[in-house]
Amino acid sequence: MNNSPGRNPSLISVNLPMSMSKPAVPLSINKDFEIPSIPLVLIRIIQTLDKDKNSARELEALILHDPALAARILRLANSAFYSFRASVKTISHAIALLGINIVTSLAIGINIFDTFTKGAKSESSLINELWTHSCGVAMLVKEIWAKSSRREKEEEFAFLCGLLHDIGKVILFKKYPGHYGPIFAAAKTETDAVISFYENENYGADHAVIGEMLAKQWGLPEELAFVIRRHHESSALKSPLISAVMLADLLAKELKIGYDGDDGLNANPSLSKLQSNMEITDEEYERLKLFASREREGINRFFKISS
Repeated sequence: MNNSPGRNPSLISVNLPMSMSKPAVPLSINKDFEIPSIPLVLIRIIQTLDKDKNSARELEALILHDPALAARILRLANSAFYSFRASVKTISHAIALLGINIVTSLAIGINIFDTFTKGAKSESSLINELWTHSCGVAMLVKEIWAKSSRREKEEEFAFLCGLLHDIGKVILFKKYPGHYGPIFAAAKTETDAVISFYENENYGADHAVIGEMLAKQWGLPEELAFVIRRHHESSALKSPLISAVMLADLLAKELKIGYDGDDGLNANPSLSKLQSNMEITDEEYERLKLFASREREGINRFFKISS
């Protein structure tokens, strides 16, 4: 077992064999693969992605139509995750402080996670760890993008890519309740295969392929679908956005911000390659680690109380 410090004890499980017993109905990646219909409110929120700041009022109205979503965004805005001095009491205030694109990204992420996790009480702690990890990656991608002197709007889209890069795992939790959870939770070391290997062994596809299917079926931006599909592939490193997501993912794992089903840091490509691609020096990387370390407790604390 892996008892490394900072790991949520509820996630500790036995090491996985090379494969597990197959589920009763194996997943088949074809035209018959069922993905739930996109919620109407999410369609409308996604449509605001391409609009300018004049759509802030429209976004506020959409969020307020879902009281649970509004409450979670306000709770997040008031958490140590953002550390605003003044209390954020309204969605319009949250949009003003965080920016319309960040609030839109959070609304999309929360809505998607909620859509696929309703009724999954037995595995809610695992899904919450994944959501924590995803938010940590989003925060780090945004910071990496800023360090690389990218434009602000791109920086906010990078946040969305980090938030949803592992969304395929949520689909697997939904489609295989009680079966995917042990695969996700099992302790893995640097010598073990990554979780994508076990997903392919058991379901015939990994979370990246499945996440891309969701993104395309639900009409998410094409570039976002591309990042979701390629975020583990060395051959995709020509895309700075994928390099940024990979680097943020590696850093979130190293600092144990949430959990994504992988303990090992057997990154491919290497950290040095990712730093080079993003023009992040060793000094800048250490500053990123300090930034993430400062934010980690706030992130973890928020998601423990919001599950």
